[in-house]
Amino acid sequence: MEQTHGTWGNRTRTFQNSSCLVTILELEPKQRCSWHFHKKMFNQFYVVSGMLGVRTEKGYTTKLTPGQQFTVEQDVRHEFITYHQPTVVQEIAYVKFDETDIYRERLGGATDATDESGRAESL
Repeated sequence: MEQTHGTWGNRTRTFQNSSCLVTILELEPKQRCSWHFHKKMFNQFYVVSGMLGVRTEKGYTTKLTPGQQFTVEQDVRHEFITYHQPTVVQEIAYVKFDETDIYRERLGGATDATDESGRAESL
């Protein structure tokens, strides 16, 4: 598990693959991250302890307490902020599932159910 330190606290990567990153954020009181956005990624914040605010470009702050989550969609500018106590958050960054992301090279359909030698296969 890779651990990094930011101005707002510590981040520990607990899982990562090509479409998802899961981290635990241990946030210091009265801090915020940069104002930013992601072209392809969604950010889901789940509060384990403390209180987290998520500000978006839509002009409001969503305050989250333990057990609550909030997802920021791609291309939405945002930042998170903490209040008067340390806060622990699970952050999941993921890309949007695209149902059209399939490139068929051969269409499915009926088969004669024979193997390569021409014998009937048992399914």
